[in-house]
Amino acid sequence: MRRALQTFVLTSFLGLALAACAGYSPEEAQTKCDLERAAKAACVNDAAYQQCLSCFEECGDSCAIAESCPIQYICSE
Repeated sequence: MRRALQTFVLTSFLGLALAACAGYSPEEAQTKCDLERAAKAACVNDAAYQQCLSCFEECGDSCAIAESCPIQYICSE
């Protein structure tokens, strides 16, 4: 029973650690979203910019950009 509990705790910890590594840091997300805003200024309003930050902080490279205006950012996974 003890070994099963240790295995569960270890796998839970590793899962959380890997999930936490998936997103960008706030600074990385801001850099990415600043570039998005500069390239697509007409379609990146304040709400879209905040959505961009949230998406890249949570999903990192898995953040998908819906080509609409205003642009929408969603986690693809």
